[in-house]
Amino acid sequence: MFAVECMRHGHEVSFPLMDSSIYDCIVDTGDRLIRVQIKSTTKLPDKHHTTVHCRLQNSKSDYSIDKVDFFAVWVEYYKGFFVFPNIGEMQSVRLSPVGKHKDFFNNFAFDL
Repeated sequence: MFAVECMRHGHEVSFPLMDSSIYDCIVDTGDRLIRVQIKSTTKLPDKHHTTVHCRLQNSKSDYSIDKVDFFAVWVEYYKGFFVFPNIGEMQSVRLSPVGKHKDFFNNFAFDL
C-alpha cells in the first residue's frame, strides 16, 4: 500500500533485493532518494489517550539516522500512513491525525 501511495504522489519506489536490508524501500522524489522503514499497527487508542501507540524498534533492529531516513507507519484505526523523519533513537511513537504528529498524516511530500 505504501508504494502505491508513493506512486500516486508521483514518486518512484525501489525495493532492496535482500531481506536483510535495514530499510524496506527507497523512494525517489525526483530531488532525493529516501530510505524508508515501513511499519503498521492495528492497535486502537486506549481510554486514556486519543492516540495510537506504535513500536518502531526492537532489540534486533538498528534504525539509526545513517541507515533509515523516514518511517512510514500504517495505522489501521485511522486508515492512513504517518510518514515522518527518523530523528534517531526513537523506540516508539503515539500517532493521531489531530495530535502532535498531525502534519505527518499521509505526508507523501516527505517534508522534514
